[in-house]
Amino acid sequence: MLTRNDGIEALVVTVMLAACACVPQPNERLNSPPQGESDRHPGWAAYYTYHNDQGMLADMSIADIHFVPHSTALSGVGEARLARYAELLAARGGTLNYDSALTDDHKGLVNERLCVAKAFMAEAVPGAEAIDVIVGPAGGRGMSAQEALGAEDVAKQAEPRPSAYYLTNREGLVIEDD
Repeated sequence: MLTRNDGIEALVVTVMLAACACVPQPNERLNSPPQGESDRHPGWAAYYTYHNDQGMLADMSIADIHFVPHSTALSGVGEARLARYAELLAARGGTLNYDSALTDDHKGLVNERLCVAKAFMAEAVPGAEAIDVIVGPAGGRGMSAQEALGAEDVAKQAEPRPSAYYLTNREGLVIEDD
């Protein structure tokens, strides 16, 4: 026969087991997305790469966001942007503008960042003397609404030249759509 103390002990054990069951697993992903690059790219990405490249070629600029704040080191975004410019400008060269919001008080930092960008381009493209990086505003006039609508229509069409551009990952391997 159960006594009153046996009932209380059973209740305490049940409550403790229920509390332990409510603790989430340590490796369970609650609300954060997976980190890092995906191995899979959506099929529509290839349609927009050519158009993004055209926008980059019209802009021809880098900015403060492409550097780690208060330093001369390139950020991940900066490395990716300069690497893409290196691919796009390898054959014909060009001039990239560094559009900075830094004042004349930071002239030394601006000059060092220019040297880092030039060194990155020289390493990425052999014979990159034709690619220069200077201080200046971003180029291009932008797009009117009519041009943007036209670009959207063009983006919906398949790219007729399969060798027009390549998407590569950090290892330099060509990424293919499934």
